[in-house]
Amino acid sequence: MRNDATPLREVARMLRRKTRVQFRIAAATLFVALLVLSTLGLYTLRMAFDVKRQFLSNPTVHIVLVDTQTSEHQTLPRHVQFRDREQIERILARSLPSAHARVWNLYQVNFGILDSTGHTNWVESVDPGGALLLGLTTMRNDTGYVVSPTARPLVLQVPVIRVTEGGYESDRRVNLTLPNTAQITQEAPLLSLKPDVTAASALGRPLFVSFDTYRRILETAYQRPYSVLVRAFTQGQDLGIQPVESVVVEVPHVADVDRVARALADHGYDTEYTFRAFQQLSSTLQTSGWMALVFTVLVAAGTYAGVWLFFRNDLRRARKDMGILRHFGYTPSDVGWVYRCKFRTLFFTGALSACLYTLVAGGSVPSRGVNSPFVCTV
Repeated sequence: MRNDATPLREVARMLRRKTRVQFRIAAATLFVALLVLSTLGLYTLRMAFDVKRQFLSNPTVHIVLVDTQTSEHQTLPRHVQFRDREQIERILARSLPSAHARVWNLYQVNFGILDSTGHTNWVESVDPGGALLLGLTTMRNDTGYVVSPTARPLVLQVPVIRVTEGGYESDRRVNLTLPNTAQITQEAPLLSLKPDVTAASALGRPLFVSFDTYRRILETAYQRPYSVLVRAFTQGQDLGIQPVESVVVEVPHVADVDRVARALADHGYDTEYTFRAFQQLSSTLQTSGWMALVFTVLVAAGTYAGVWLFFRNDLRRARKDMGILRHFGYTPSDVGWVYRCKFRTLFFTGALSACLYTLVAGGSVPSRGVNSPFVCTV
């Protein structure tokens, strides 16, 4: 029996040099199949990351906006009012208590407020706890939150409004100073859902303030306590503005967003949210996953069958070489080692190439996704 491995390696190299065309085709097929499977795996992984980033981890998709309500007793949709927030909370508590949705009002001042630099500001605010809608953890009373850099301090010239028989008028202004300003990221959920409303334009720029500051602005403008103003709005008195711009519903779990929106739609509320068919999205992802799995299995099975047939035929044709090796005194185990070495080198080369390709392609292929979410309405 020959135990010296050096001659066996030389024999293996000699056999590789005289490899037949069929064997080289099988090796190339295996190599290409490994690259295809690696590419498919990278694509699937990238798609999963993009779905998580654009949908599951994107705070915008957790938001449902409610602007109006329609009923059979009204000829036109009714804009949301103060009482709608409590009504929506009751609907969700009764219909979908497991959704754990949170509800806030988005407030506005319908008239522009000049500042000391001559710019017009359209003031907006949210209920306490709703700072996350602007990508913030909290909102300070001494800070104005803007979409573009603004000098500080920001001095607002709040008009004092008087209700007259002919409408509304103002002949004096009261300064309200915000010592600090802070810029809001464009990726904030509210800015993504309402880009036309929250973008600066020739008519003015949006200015977000804390709820307490918003309340001070209304009290200054109307010279009444905020509770009195709320009562007047609730009773239907026309004071020239619609203080509640929208009711905002935040849903912790993506799977519940569509259910929440449809529960509100069943009660006549017109909703707006980033992606309507979350169930369709889930179904699409499952279908894509099954298709990728089936394709992978087919490619792997076809590759395995093809390579196995090629190698089997190669071994049949190599019987002459095996006989020659046996004639020169090599044992069956020596001959087996020679051919194992031949095949092992091929598989190791293919696996190493596929691994290098996966590492390089996985690190260089950019993540693709939707920069601005698609907004649907119900």
